[in-house]
Amino acid sequence: MHSKTTSIWSATATQLVMSLLLLSSVTLAQQPTPSPTTQGPKQSAEAKPSSSGVEAGEDAGNYTIISSIELGYRGLQVVGDLNKYQSDLNYKAGPRLFDSSFLMKSRDGKGRLFDSLLITSSGWGADPHGQMRMSVEQPKLYRFDASYRRFKYFRFLNSFANPNWVFSPASFSRPPNPTTGEHGTNTQMQLGDFDLTILPKDERIRINVGYSPERYHGPAFTNYHAGGNEFNLLSQVESRARDFRIGADGKLGPIGFSFLQGFRIFRDDSSIHLGPTPGINLNTTAASLTSFNRDEPVRGNVNYMRFSAHTLLARKLDITARIVHSNATTRFIFAESFTGRNWNPRITGWPPGPAVTPNTLNLGQYNITGNTTRPTTLGDFGVTLRATDKLRISNTFRVENFEIDGFALFSDFFSITRVVGSTSRTDTVSIGNLDAHRTTRYRKYQNTFEGDYQFNPRYSIHLGYRYGSRRIEESFEGFNLGSNGSLTPPPVRSSSSEVAQNHTHAFFGGFKARPVKNWTIFFDAERGSADNVFTRIGNYDYTNIRAKSRYAPNKKLSFHLALITKNNSNPSEIAGVSLQNFGVDTRSRIFTSSVDWTPTSDVSFSTGYNYHWVNSDAALEYFFNSVRHLLGRSQFYVRNHFFYVDSIARLHPRVTLYSAYRINKDNGQGSRLADPTGTPGTLISSYPMSFQSPEVRLAFKINRRLDWNLGYQYYNYNESALVGPRPQNYHAHLPYTSLRFYFGRRE
Repeated sequence: MHSKTTSIWSATATQLVMSLLLLSSVTLAQQPTPSPTTQGPKQSAEAKPSSSGVEAGEDAGNYTIISSIELGYRGLQVVGDLNKYQSDLNYKAGPRLFDSSFLMKSRDGKGRLFDSLLITSSGWGADPHGQMRMSVEQPKLYRFDASYRRFKYFRFLNSFANPNWVFSPASFSRPPNPTTGEHGTNTQMQLGDFDLTILPKDERIRINVGYSPERYHGPAFTNYHAGGNEFNLLSQVESRARDFRIGADGKLGPIGFSFLQGFRIFRDDSSIHLGPTPGINLNTTAASLTSFNRDEPVRGNVNYMRFSAHTLLARKLDITARIVHSNATTRFIFAESFTGRNWNPRITGWPPGPAVTPNTLNLGQYNITGNTTRPTTLGDFGVTLRATDKLRISNTFRVENFEIDGFALFSDFFSITRVVGSTSRTDTVSIGNLDAHRTTRYRKYQNTFEGDYQFNPRYSIHLGYRYGSRRIEESFEGFNLGSNGSLTPPPVRSSSSEVAQNHTHAFFGGFKARPVKNWTIFFDAERGSADNVFTRIGNYDYTNIRAKSRYAPNKKLSFHLALITKNNSNPSEIAGVSLQNFGVDTRSRIFTSSVDWTPTSDVSFSTGYNYHWVNSDAALEYFFNSVRHLLGRSQFYVRNHFFYVDSIARLHPRVTLYSAYRINKDNGQGSRLADPTGTPGTLISSYPMSFQSPEVRLAFKINRRLDWNLGYQYYNYNESALVGPRPQNYHAHLPYTSLRFYFGRRE
């Protein structure tokens, strides 16, 4: 079993002080954090209890300042599967900026440069994600909002695409990868949004200008089939995009309007450059690479426009209209070159002679260039009539239209040296200028009619009907670029054209009831059919139900219950012909419950239980051990239980205890076993596992400017052997400590 242990339990006092000074020199401060709220099992549970005392702020000339900054250190010990821990959580050991904020507000609301300035940040240092936000405004002149986010993605799982190849001289001589599966990534993404509003309080006209950059980069690898073998190719992912926006909001007489014009520019320069690379099949007769190079530069842009208008006539007729248009263009190049041994180029009729292998691949090349355009228009028009004080009727008509027009040009070249008899010979082949054109046209009309009736302040209902009409046209002309080319027979042009139309119907409704003052019930249901945008399969038949209940007998205690059910079946109907043998039926049930209790101002509890149930059953045709199984079944199961409890207790005017416990347990398929060799055969998959996370933390109020937090969190993950080639179990210890500095807090 693969096992790694990382242990960093503490830092010296000197290191901690230096880290605090370094971080505080570059980070603005923040208000005290409110009481912790319920979090999911994979979120950082290091929320902070609210401070006692009143935040009155401190004077700074014509401004009042309220701020705080929390700096600390996290330790880490992981026992078990480190890759799985990093794929799930990816928290590191080291100094952290837990969170911070800085609020500077004008005392009289008439600041010179600005009336208010707010800067917040969290998650910097040893966290996998961090964010910083800033908002500054002078309400009569401008408002500027900015945000920056950083995310670290780590995914190396041995349970994903990691087949157990059978040991045999004629088969793939390799067991599942002992470290990871056939796909992985260790990348980072940075996102930013910068928006300026000029004259934000002016109802007649407001100007909006925005800019959003983004970058995604890092190493990743994936599985690639070529030459008669499977390869894991390590690539360098690199993509960038920039989004520019300008628009205006305002009011012209009784009509309010909004206009936005945007320009998005993106590029992708991901590449692969490798030396000798063996295939997954380590058999000496299987294909292997001695070099591999791939460059896939992509350039594109999207121009988009949005205009909307709204008016209210006689306080009874509400009219809203919107139109969105975009035009996306993409240009790409796929340039691949490689050398190797025992290569099967899979070109019909080449190389000539009795045998393809063994051989030496002197050079193989693929070159594909192309471009795609996609103009899209979306428009909707809605009218709502307040017929009476109790009855409201609305109708929304929507039309969506887009066209995807793609072109590609294919060329390849191979040079192979073999020994035929006692003679070495080199054969070359080149196939070029194979072009392909594909066009997809999509058009859909949709109309939704609904009504709401308020019987009295405690009871109301709503009912509605939705109709949709869709038309898809697809045409192709050119060569089949997926064939790798052919010599006998030579490539032949072909053309095809298809048209598909369908109609969808859906009925929906619900009610809201308040039987007693402190009890509210919501119920919604929808039954109908829905289409698929890009494929011509039959409509989905679905039934969705949602119910919620909230009961609060007093201000200290409240109960919440909710149930969501979804039934979705795809009858696999194509052009009006039913293919029942290949249908899919999916059913989902989600139950949630929670109780919140605050018996005193010093003690509060929150607990809940959620249950997620999924059954998916699909008919399919598959091969197992080279045997074809017709009309087999593929089934997927989820039986996930989630329980949590949180508590906050003020043990002393200066000491607060926070504790929490969360557990996820998915029983998956239970005792069901797959029978892939049966007749017709059954494939069963699920993800049985358990995930626990207890936490405890003490917060000490030293004085009005300083709090000290000391905490510990534990993660325990265990999965069934059914999940993959081996369980990826781990348990992790995360002790942490922090100091929160305040500016503007009063005793």
